[in-house]
Amino acid sequence: MRAALAAEERTALANVVIKALSVPLEKGCRIALMVVAAPILGTAAFGSYQFAFAATAMLALCTDLGTGVWTTRALARDRAVAPVVVGTVMRLRLAASLPYLALIAVAAALAGPGDTRRAMALLGLAALANAFIDYFLAIFRGFERLADEARLNVVRAVALAGGGLAALAISRTVTALAAGLLAGMVASGAYGLALLRHRYGLELRRALPSDRALRRRAAGEAFPLWLATLLSLLYFKGDVVLLKAFSGNAEVGAYSAAYKVFEGLMIVPSVVLAATFPLLARARDNRAQQRRWETALVMLLVALGLAVGAGVYLTSERIVRLVFGAGFHRATPSLRVLAGALPVLFLNFGLTHFLIARDLERRNLLFAGLMLVVNVSVNLMLIPRLGGPGAAWATLATELALTACCVLALRERPAAAAVAV
Repeated sequence: MRAALAAEERTALANVVIKALSVPLEKGCRIALMVVAAPILGTAAFGSYQFAFAATAMLALCTDLGTGVWTTRALARDRAVAPVVVGTVMRLRLAASLPYLALIAVAAALAGPGDTRRAMALLGLAALANAFIDYFLAIFRGFERLADEARLNVVRAVALAGGGLAALAISRTVTALAAGLLAGMVASGAYGLALLRHRYGLELRRALPSDRALRRRAAGEAFPLWLATLLSLLYFKGDVVLLKAFSGNAEVGAYSAAYKVFEGLMIVPSVVLAATFPLLARARDNRAQQRRWETALVMLLVALGLAVGAGVYLTSERIVRLVFGAGFHRATPSLRVLAGALPVLFLNFGLTHFLIARDLERRNLLFAGLMLVVNVSVNLMLIPRLGGPGAAWATLATELALTACCVLALRERPAAAAVAV
């Protein structure tokens, strides 16, 4: 038993290191593409691209249906069922792709003739390909092979940057950039399929087995995960809408600058949980092992959150000036408050994953709905008086409320979980 636990710990640590090393390269490629593309396209065209990119990315979330996390959990518990799990989920996602493509067609038609319409259509296809690549990554995480996840992520980032820049060298238009991104995404998807075929024995070009009962179960268990994600996005992003209504564009700009730093630091706990979630999922029926992993992760996440939060708080003014310039000095008070929320945010990444690992995803959905109410209520109380810092305090209050809900739910010993896939 001890040898097995030690092996799991080594695997988790190796996966954290691999993930941490690959992330800067991925982010660097994406930033390089935007830094080069923005001046080439100009303000108006770049804005058109950003709108089309954001719209198609949000719509593509509708094809996920929570099946990515569900697949990771199912494979972590029993990898022998990978063909039927993947085959079943792929059919669900393909079915969800049909209404998505219809929505993209409508969005492109409403965008008007010319470059924007073509870009919307091309980026819509790229976003769909990206959604399937993300599913391949969920499979890799279920097998705890984050080296393969890192390979595919890096290939995708490099292919997108290369495709986009090559396309802009040919034609300096949004359509060309969108076509280059689509080509890079298709190439990345082909590489992902090759990994699945050669390293996992999953040949998606042939019909994988599917199971009707499993399809119903996957939909029933994954849908709360998906809906909870959407509600979380609403309470994470909704403060900007209220801030604009009460305080104006300047305050929105300052707060958004602070929030970009806060949001970017979420990568730290996400790296840790990507490597350790399969271990949590397998420990569902082993109370001692479950407690061991959860305690270790709570200590690690809180320590990381305190260290990162303290660093951001002490250097907030310098960060704002260095990243955004002296004109964004109003972002500093908001960033200091958000720095105080970082330890709680890091902890909540772990607590919400603990709930999913225990098959309590419906609690996650309930809490996400409650947090939306809490966030909007506190924002309405604080934004009119405090502006951006008020929105930051609302974020901290929401995270604290989520912590309380998760701790209460995790203290309950759940009834016997459903039989594993």
